[in-house]
Amino acid sequence: MRKFMVVIAALLGACAGAEAQEEAFRGKTLEILVGFGAGGGYDTYARALGQYYGRHVPGTPSVVVRNMPGAGSLTVVNHIASAAPRNGLTIATFDPAQMIAPLMGEPNAKFDATKLTWVGSMADSTNVCISWAGSGLKTWDDMMKPGEPAPMGTTGPSDARHQHTAILRNMFGANLKIIPGYKGSSEVRLAMERGEIAGNCGDSWSSLKTTAVDWLKDRKINILAQFAIQSHPELKDVPLIMDRARNERDRAALRLLLGPQVAGRPFIAPPDLPAPIVSALRNAFNDTMKDPDLVAMAQKMDLELSPVTGDAIEKLVAELNRTPRDAIDLAKEIVK
Repeated sequence: MRKFMVVIAALLGACAGAEAQEEAFRGKTLEILVGFGAGGGYDTYARALGQYYGRHVPGTPSVVVRNMPGAGSLTVVNHIASAAPRNGLTIATFDPAQMIAPLMGEPNAKFDATKLTWVGSMADSTNVCISWAGSGLKTWDDMMKPGEPAPMGTTGPSDARHQHTAILRNMFGANLKIIPGYKGSSEVRLAMERGEIAGNCGDSWSSLKTTAVDWLKDRKINILAQFAIQSHPELKDVPLIMDRARNERDRAALRLLLGPQVAGRPFIAPPDLPAPIVSALRNAFNDTMKDPDLVAMAQKMDLELSPVTGDAIEKLVAELNRTPRDAIDLAKEIVK
C-alpha cells in the first residue's frame, strides 16, 4: 500500500509539474537572442532553431529571434546573466569562448559561467584560421615569415577570433596583427573580400560550409590551421594547433582555450531558473534536435547538427573552472 501511495504521489507531482510548465509558456513569446549581427553562422543556427523550438516547448509559445551584437557576443551573455527576465522566455547563443572569459580575467565579463543555465548546443565546433586567396598567406609556414604583419579581423578581445590569432602569434610566433571592431563574421568576411584584412582565425568550419559555400567551391580562401582538441575528419591535412604544442604546460593552456569549442553553438538561459523550467527548455531543445523537419532543413542547408546536451555543457564548464592556476596564467599570457 505504501509503495502504491508513493507511485500515486509521484504521478500527481509529475502532472502538476507538467501543468506548471505549460502555464509558464502558453500564450507567451520566447525570445532567442544572437550575440552577433545578422547573416553569420550563429544567426543561421539560431533562426533554424527558432523555426521548430516552440512546437516542443510545453504550451507551444511563439518564438522570435533578435540580434544583440557587441563585444564579440559578451554583451548578450552579460544581458542573460543579469538583465534578462528569469522566467524561461529568453535564451541566447554566443561565441563559446565567452564561457571562459571570467577565468581569463576579462573585466567586462560580469557573470559566473557555472551559474548560467546551459540549454544545449546544436553542434560542436572546429574553428579554422583562413586567409583570402590573394593575401599571400597560403600555408602555416607563410604565417611565420618575417615582414609586414598580416592583418586579421576580430570582433572583440574576448572572442575566438582574437584568442586564436593571439595563440598563433604569441605561442608559435606567427607574424599576424589583430584588427578589432567588426560586429560579426559577415562583416569580417566582407573586409576580407575588400582586401582590408588578410583573413581571420575564428570562423567555424561548419559555418563556412553553410554560409560561404562559394568561397570553398571557388577556392577563394586558404585554410591555414584548425583550433580544436581533436582534428576534424574533413580537415586531416590542415595543421591542428594541439599537435603543435611544445610541452605539457602548453597543452594544458590550449585545452582551456579550446575546450569551449566542444560546445560550438551553445544556448543559455538566465541563472536561478526553477527546475521545471530548466527541464522544459532542455527537453524541448533535445527534442528539437531530433525533429524531422529541422533535420531535413539542416541537410538541405548543409547545416551541421552534432548536438550537445545542456547537462554535458554544464559539466564541461565545471571542468574548465577547475583548471590549475598555472595553466590559466599561461593561457592569459598567450591571448594578450
